[in-house]
Amino acid sequence: MNQPSPNTSTHIPEMVIATVAGVAFAMKTGHYLTGILLGIALGVVLSLVGTAIRARSKR
Repeated sequence: MNQPSPNTSTHIPEMVIATVAGVAFAMKTGHYLTGILLGIALGVVLSLVGTAIRARSKR
């Protein structure tokens, strides 16, 4: 069957943190679109940082 390669890294923790932060910001301020954009931006940044850390630790 089609099995994923062992090199794939999941970004689930980063996405959960970004989603919670975006929702918390949106609920606190009432600016829902800004909360969505904040969650997306934070998710991308955290994923890039996590990928860099994982790549560095594999060396």
